[in-house]
Amino acid sequence: MACDQKLVSNICSLLCMFFMLALTAGCSGNSANTRGSDESNPPGNLAGSASRSLDGGTYCVQTLEQGQPVSAPLHFSNKVSQSDGSLKTFEADLTADKFDVTVHERRPATDLDRELNAGKGVGPTPIVNGFAESIRTNHYSRSDASEWNMAATMVVQAGTPWGLFIEKPPVTEVGTENINGFETIKYAIDTTHQSHLEKSPMLVGEEIKDFNIIGTAWELKEKNCILQYAIDYEQEGKDGAIGKTHYEGAVAKK
Repeated sequence: MACDQKLVSNICSLLCMFFMLALTAGCSGNSANTRGSDESNPPGNLAGSASRSLDGGTYCVQTLEQGQPVSAPLHFSNKVSQSDGSLKTFEADLTADKFDVTVHERRPATDLDRELNAGKGVGPTPIVNGFAESIRTNHYSRSDASEWNMAATMVVQAGTPWGLFIEKPPVTEVGTENINGFETIKYAIDTTHQSHLEKSPMLVGEEIKDFNIIGTAWELKEKNCILQYAIDYEQEGKDGAIGKTHYEGAVAKK
């Protein structure tokens, strides 16, 4: 019986030692993991919180136009230019109850454009130096709620880089800056340091081998919308073709 008690005592001692060692190892492991997490997200790098810090899909041309009537007239300028010579610009003037948008579009002319321009179709399509080019101005009134809401949405969807931010590329807060009397937070956008794996969500189902987004955006503090930006997007197709797009937008008080 004495032997059995001694054996049980030894076993208990061994088990206690085992659990103490396991507990110590677990604490050390947790400390290492915590340090690793801190190092992967250094202070000042907002890549892990990009979606909370900068809403790349919300632009002040839409936020201010669809909000309360502005107290003073504003002028918005949004531009998209591509390496093939294509161009699309939106020059918009906003008052309390009016929103006037002048759209300038230019793209490489097609055979259909040339046919229409020759009077063989439904009407002429201006062609300048090999590009189909058009300029039109649309007038919107706040009293027509449907058209009013559609107007600024059209500018955002066709004239800003909102589509580049769907997968939340890494952004870094640079500081604050006053832009034409507006208090803003300045951000830098740069995907050149991302691995191909990190970019893969934007490559799935696309004929794109790789891409990069580089630029700067200013977010209006009061409304949390992008007030001004200058962003360059470059993509490499799976066929090796390189395409470049430049986006720029600004607002000024009139």
